[in-house]
Amino acid sequence: MSDLFQGQTMTEAYKFISAGTAHTFTFNFQPDMVVFNNISDWTGTASTSAITGHPVSVWFRDYNTADRAYQMQVIDSAAAQSFNFINAASGGFTVANTSGGVSSRHATISAITAADPVVVTHSAYTFQTNQIVRITDLGSDMPTPRGMGQLNNNRYLIVVLSPTTFSLKDVITGEPVDGTTFTTYVSGGRITIETAVISLNNPQVNPYSNTNPYDPNPYAYDPVTYKLTAGTSVMGGDGDVFLMEVYKWGQITDLGDLVV
Repeated sequence: MSDLFQGQTMTEAYKFISAGTAHTFTFNFQPDMVVFNNISDWTGTASTSAITGHPVSVWFRDYNTADRAYQMQVIDSAAAQSFNFINAASGGFTVANTSGGVSSRHATISAITAADPVVVTHSAYTFQTNQIVRITDLGSDMPTPRGMGQLNNNRYLIVVLSPTTFSLKDVITGEPVDGTTFTTYVSGGRITIETAVISLNNPQVNPYSNTNPYDPNPYAYDPVTYKLTAGTSVMGGDGDVFLMEVYKWGQITDLGDLVV
């Protein structure tokens, strides 16, 4: 999910029963610290089993592998009176975030016909008929003249002809753009989409059809999903009860080296 509360401290907690195997957890924000409290395992020692004797496991964001996580390890089973702290790198934590961001709004041009109407050939991108685009990076003002200066920095309605071509229409009148007198295209050029999706099932000219609905680019913000995989040494034994604490700090102030 998206992290919508920049600059604020946030917390959440989860209670679960472990299956004794690694598990990936999804959070509502990007956590800075996650604490796993194994409520069932405060007296078992690690020497009796590889997955017991770790009542507390802690993970920190943005630290190197050696010290981003640690565990409390029971070393005295008599009322859990003695503990060690160990690194949780083996069977510990793995960040499993999914990528996200704003989908691309651009395509590059490989050909433009000096015809009526003008037809533009572009790199792979799913455009939609009646979207508005702006065409740039053409004309004689570029370091190397690229031709078709008449189109440069103008906005047009488009009619999709194929997955890599569309024709141009005037954005106000809707009339096809006549390019028979335009400067011959040389190279380069860039297309920027200026409208979002018109319709999820907008009827298209061939090769598209209503029976094979158009699948447009999802021009939208795709949020990062924040995930953390807890390994077997963290998850304890099958049936262990956990309380997990998740923290996001609003601000971390670096006080530097405190010299007396």
